[in-house]
Amino acid sequence: MSHLRNKNIVQWVAALLVVLSLVLSGCAPQTTPTSAPVAPETQAPAEAPTDAPTAAPTEEPTAAPVEMHISWWGSQARHDATIKVIEMFMSEHPNITITYDFASFADYWPLMTTKAAGGNLSCVMQQDYAYFKQYVTDGLLIPLDPYVEDGTIDLSNASEDAIDGGRVDGQLYALNLGTNSQSFVIDVDKFNEAGVALPEPDWTWTDFEETNMAIHDKLGIYGNGGGLENPQIINALYLSLGSGLYSDDGTALGFTDTKPLEDYFSMTVRLQDAKATPGRDEQVANPPTLEKNALVTGEAAMYFAHTNQIVALWQAAGEDRNLQMVPVPRAEGATQPANYFKPSMFFSISSQCQTPDEAAMFIDYFTNSVEANQVLLAERGVPISSAVAEALKPSLTKSQLASFDFLASLEGNVSPIRPPDPAAHNDILTNVYVPLVLDPMMFHQITPEEAVKTFTEEASKLLSQ
Repeated sequence: MSHLRNKNIVQWVAALLVVLSLVLSGCAPQTTPTSAPVAPETQAPAEAPTDAPTAAPTEEPTAAPVEMHISWWGSQARHDATIKVIEMFMSEHPNITITYDFASFADYWPLMTTKAAGGNLSCVMQQDYAYFKQYVTDGLLIPLDPYVEDGTIDLSNASEDAIDGGRVDGQLYALNLGTNSQSFVIDVDKFNEAGVALPEPDWTWTDFEETNMAIHDKLGIYGNGGGLENPQIINALYLSLGSGLYSDDGTALGFTDTKPLEDYFSMTVRLQDAKATPGRDEQVANPPTLEKNALVTGEAAMYFAHTNQIVALWQAAGEDRNLQMVPVPRAEGATQPANYFKPSMFFSISSQCQTPDEAAMFIDYFTNSVEANQVLLAERGVPISSAVAEALKPSLTKSQLASFDFLASLEGNVSPIRPPDPAAHNDILTNVYVPLVLDPMMFHQITPEEAVKTFTEEASKLLSQ
């Protein structure tokens, strides 16, 4: 009986072992994996022999999602082109999402002030030469130099003259989006008809007066059709002498020698009296505009304008006109050119931006992508990248190409840019220059010497406040 009991126990145990074996075999891992894992702490990967075939590349991990905001001011044409470029950039960088806003110039700055106060200033913000230094002083912008140094922002095709306007104390806080400069636009056919030589790049105001008189004497038209009253010409006059209209800190005039200004004022009176330029009475009654001035109507051979104005000026005059831009004349005894490169506007990265690396990538794309600039079409000014500017030339109109070629001709032959005009500039222009200096002088109520004395005394008072 006990023998049977023992036999049953053995059979029961054997059956139990079989069941346990089946259960364990079902839960255990496969014993023939396609590649056996190796614990990194127990075995380092073996080096492949130099002649071994390279393994197929593994797919790189997807970049982490990034969001950033961009702001600018401008026209509807600028809005449309900028939005298109933003979409192009995002298509190349699927992990980056860009939101944006835009406004008119007048509305833009209050919007930025509100954003800054709330700590959410746009990552990339369009900046103006008159404003960006205050943003730097307030600690709202970061230097771009590290991104230039590591190659994120490529400036290898940009001249220092085109870049320097965005520096404060030697550091780059704003990158120029388009270069601008002053010029006299001349009608080449009028010069040829009068038998007058085209101006040399280093011509002086003495040459300018002689040229105006010669054209008037030969053709009976104005030599110059307008713009001589522009205060930026006074700035260019003194710039050619190594200073400027205002001091670097904007608390005083930038010159002490008044003789060059007396000579310039005297010249403008002589040209008016000789009818080689329009009279002040005519200018007051019918202020010249880009679309309507003596050069446009064929009654003058020259007109003062900035390079970004040439397209509108040429369109008004007629695309068949033979126009050309020449540099601003220099003072007698000049030590440097009267022209400088003025940034039309900038892009900056705010200190409140959480994704400055991606912001720098976008600024580089905006600056160096030919495809992007074929959409933008130099609407913000001539691109600072010579490679981009050259690539755009085949698609430009004659008037657009003229500004490109003129600015290229100035490379290496411009003066350093002056600091922005001080806050008192508009007050000086409105309440001193026009009513107390320009009008009385041109209407012969005061002499050019008296006009200079009034200007220097009254302007100095406003600047020192």
